Amino acid sequence: MVKKYFNSIIIILLMTFSNICNSQEEYNSSILIDKFTEANNFYNNSKYEKSIEIYLEILDSGHHSAELYYNLGNSFYKLNNIANSILYYEKSIKLNTKDKDAINNLKMVNNGIIDDIIKMPEPFINNQLDNISNNFSYSSWGSISIIFSFLFLLIFVIYFFSKDTIVKRASFIFLFILFILIGITLKISFNAYEKNYLEKYAIIFSKKIEIKADPNERSENLLTLHMGTKVKIIDTFNDKWVKIKLVNGQEGWVNNNEIKII
Repeated sequence: MVKKYFNSIIIILLMTFSNICNSQEEYNSSILIDKFTEANNFYNNSKYEKSIEIYLEILDSGHHSAELYYNLGNSFYKLNNIANSILYYEKSIKLNTKDKDAINNLKMVNNGIIDDIIKMPEPFINNQLDNISNNFSYSSWGSISIIFSFLFLLIFVIYFFSKDTIVKRASFIFLFILFILIGITLKISFNAYEKNYLEKYAIIFSKKIEIKADPNERSENLLTLHMGTKVKIIDTFNDKWVKIKLVNGQEGWVNNNEIKII
C-alpha cells in the first residue's frame, strides 16, 4: 500500500513537472512572439536601431530562424551597415536556401562592396549538385536515400525468392535503378551537409585589411580586402589567425578579430 502510494506521488510529481515545463515553454514562446512583433513594429516605424536591439535579444535567448536573420539583415541595411546586413542575409539563406527575398537582397547589397572578385568557374557536376542539394536539407536527402535502400532490400527479397523469369528480370532492372538512386542521393546528402555544416565562411568586418602570406604581422602582404567581402575559412592558427580562401582561389591569413563567422 505504501509502495503504491509512493509510486502515485512520483507519477503526480512527474506529471506536474512536465506540465510546468510545457507551460514555461508556451510562456517563453509567447514572449518571443511578442518581442518579434514589437521589433517588426519598430522596423516599420523606421526605428531600426531599436528593432535591431530587440532582434538581438531574441537571438541571445537561443532562438534562431531564417526570418529573424532576414529582418536583421534588412534593419542593418537601412542603417547602411553593409557588413552586418550581408552577414545576416547569409545566415538567413543558410537556414532557408529557397528564400528569394533574402537572395535578391544579398545580391543587391553585394553590389555595393568595394572588392569585385571574379569567381573561378566550377565543374558542371559541382554546380548541378549544389543546385539539386538546395532543394532539400541534408537530412531530407538522407531520408530519401534510406527509403530507396528499404525498397532495394524489398525488391532484392522478391528477386531472390521468385521463380518467375519475368519477375526476376524486372526486379533486377529495378535493383539496378535503385542502386544508382541510392548512390546519387547519398552524394547529394553529403554535399548538402558539407556545404552547410563542414565548410565555414566569414564576412570581412574591418574597413580595410591586408591578407598575409603567413600567420604573423611581419609577413608579406598578398592583397587588400575591404568590409563586406565573403571568404571561406580553411585553417586556423593559435586562435588568432585564420587562413582564408577567396572565390578566385587566392589564399592568405587574416587576424581572427577582423572577420565574423556566418
